Amino acid sequence: MAKILKTLAKHNPLRKRKSKSKAATIRLLQWNILADGLGEDGFLATEFSPIFESADVKSKSYSANEFMKLVREAKLADTASGMASKFSELKGAEKMLKKLKESAEGYSELRESTRKLREETDRSELVKLKKQFQNSPQLQKVDGEILSWSKRSERIKRIVLQARPDVITFQEMDHVQQFLQDKDFSARYTCMVDAAKAYKPPTYTGHKGGSPHDDLSPDKYFHHLLASRAAFAPKSYSNAYLFRSKRDAKAPGTHTIDSIDTIDDDGCVIFWKKDTFKPVELGFLRIPSDTEKSEAVVALTLQHLKTDTMLNVLTAHLPSGDEHSKELERLAVLNNPSANWTARRICFDNKDKAWKEVPYEDNPKFVGIASYVKHFVDRKQTDSSRTIFALDA
Repeated sequence: MAKILKTLAKHNPLRKRKSKSKAATIRLLQWNILADGLGEDGFLATEFSPIFESADVKSKSYSANEFMKLVREAKLADTASGMASKFSELKGAEKMLKKLKESAEGYSELRESTRKLREETDRSELVKLKKQFQNSPQLQKVDGEILSWSKRSERIKRIVLQARPDVITFQEMDHVQQFLQDKDFSARYTCMVDAAKAYKPPTYTGHKGGSPHDDLSPDKYFHHLLASRAAFAPKSYSNAYLFRSKRDAKAPGTHTIDSIDTIDDDGCVIFWKKDTFKPVELGFLRIPSDTEKSEAVVALTLQHLKTDTMLNVLTAHLPSGDEHSKELERLAVLNNPSANWTARRICFDNKDKAWKEVPYEDNPKFVGIASYVKHFVDRKQTDSSRTIFALDA
């Protein structure tokens, strides 16, 4: 759910230009929008109730509370029976199977064990519930009326333009180019630190398991982030990209915003009002990974045009899930001294009027997201800047 956060940004006494105001109130909108590519991943909504089991008017109906009670009971039953663990095991096996070539050693055995896991999970209470309501008109309506990107994107835009926040942090955004090209939205907001650059989504070769030629391969990830000049950190090889590319490939004549050339991975992005701020620094902290996948924290420093106030805005999407293992993952990305953390940034050079990559001051050693955020918070001692960390999990 969208939240409006407020922070008071104080005058920076170290700036040469005199402040026209002692303070400026900054309104920030934080929103995990649910990626378009993930919108068909089994999400439920009870806006259309009562919920019938089928189109037959004589079929049993449930109120919203009754239906969600069935869902909760099914989840609890699957957890108690160990079925929830089987789903996690199946997900891991399917990922591994995708990476292996059919000729690889152990492929046949893994394929067979994956098949057996699918058979087991098909007997779960959640799957049974899904089959029970698979022909429900009310649940089918959710996809077209709530999860449909064409309708959701218009609602998102309308809410933003009505709320008029100064800064926006989105998670699971996989339509950066669409928002930058939207006439009404782009008239007020941008995520491009260099207005002369045009944003272009990264390209993939399509090779199984990734390729060193991909724009977001591990070796090229930072280069793409910094060269794009966008306050956007996509998750490379994301499920959102995979699902959208498969879905859109099945729909000939798809609208331009959904064509394969404009499909983005989902990620974190920061937009700001063009007539209120000037970007002066853009950086990223890459989350350590032992796979081909990469993701990062976005850190943007904005200068308030009227007051010269410096505002640091950071955003991240922590691992989601209510399992104990997911909580451990969240703690690990916040602080993990044993992992290999890397951060890079570009700053605007006022003398040369160009964006240049420069190392972080004092060459800090980051050991997690918490230390990265603290680095910006500590800047208050030297430039009186304020820091906002907007995140979701």
